[in-house]
Amino acid sequence: MLFDEIKNELTRKVCELKLWLANIDERNQYCNITKGLYFVYMYGIYEETIRQVVSTTIDELNNADVKLDECAYELYSLIFSDEYDGMYNVGNEHKWEKRWKLSDKMINNPKVVISHDMMPTDGKNIRYKQLKSIANSFGMKENVLPRNEIGGYIQEMVDNRNYIAHGNKTPKEVGRNFTILDLKNRCDYMEEVCNYVIAEYEAYIQERKYLRR
Repeated sequence: MLFDEIKNELTRKVCELKLWLANIDERNQYCNITKGLYFVYMYGIYEETIRQVVSTTIDELNNADVKLDECAYELYSLIFSDEYDGMYNVGNEHKWEKRWKLSDKMINNPKVVISHDMMPTDGKNIRYKQLKSIANSFGMKENVLPRNEIGGYIQEMVDNRNYIAHGNKTPKEVGRNFTILDLKNRCDYMEEVCNYVIAEYEAYIQERKYLRR
């Protein structure tokens, strides 16, 4: 199954990340730079995993042969995304036409089709808020994190990645605040979140939680 491919890819990338970490020599003058860049590397793995989970879930929904009146109402935010966008700031000349098209689609009760590349967030880096936005859009009721305390580490990872990417701090300034053990623990937390998200969305598809209850 496609979720297995995501799991396998995550495992491979995390192994490479930990190998890179194991080769950091804290006696080296560039050690803190390398430790800072570790957050950029780690965040890239995390974000790509979440994006793959979302696109795979959408693909599975599109292949499920489910009609509009069978699916959870929350999925309408994805199914009617183009229609909602089309009504945004539309002038008076076309606003009723847009509404009729939306009504027609509901009356015709088509099979569920969602754009493969849709990412139901505000477009910012993926923190707790964005994970929650994704879950709400699919109508998922479960916790978005395996443990509440991990949310702070996700926030830290995103912040440090952004400090470096946007030039607010140098990799050295970020990296000097962490030991090798600190970074290993951060990697474990990131991997835990990714595996949890994969498992939750896999269960969502397998248990057909997208159907209206």
